[in-house]
Amino acid sequence: MSHRFGHITPWWDDSFKHLNYVYYPLKNIHDEERWRREGYDRITLNGGLYNMNQPMPDYAQKFFSMFDWDNVGIAFYRMNTLEALPLHTDSYATYTRMFDLKPEQVWRCIVFLEDWKSGHYFEIAGSAHMNWHAGDYVLWNNDVPHYAGNFGLESRYTMQITGTQRQ
Repeated sequence: MSHRFGHITPWWDDSFKHLNYVYYPLKNIHDEERWRREGYDRITLNGGLYNMNQPMPDYAQKFFSMFDWDNVGIAFYRMNTLEALPLHTDSYATYTRMFDLKPEQVWRCIVFLEDWKSGHYFEIAGSAHMNWHAGDYVLWNNDVPHYAGNFGLESRYTMQITGTQRQ
């Protein structure tokens, strides 16, 4: 399985819109250089992250148990207008180092926290995904190519969940 889609009934409120999102530098400079060569030099190549280094809202706790995973990490992710992560695969460099894992052991899920809005985009394994509803999610293992962007007028919010299959 390279990826699959699912849905959960939302239990969260919209307080995620008011978190203190931080823009971290991209870790994969090879992707960043390639994207700039490909013409992505007029947009922000990233989004804002609110991760577990910061206090989580009470409702975020439930995301830790969405899957039967170990080593679960979560982060809220915001993409404002003209922010994107062009086609890439995740390297999980910090995560694999932290838990002494190989990248092929890692699973990633994004949960769409709001209904789709015009200009919001997600692509995985060459297939565009739009018109999502709050609670829809996409789950993939390790090295599946994907793309995320916001070319609309409203911010795009997701929950990012990372973990390993329970043995």
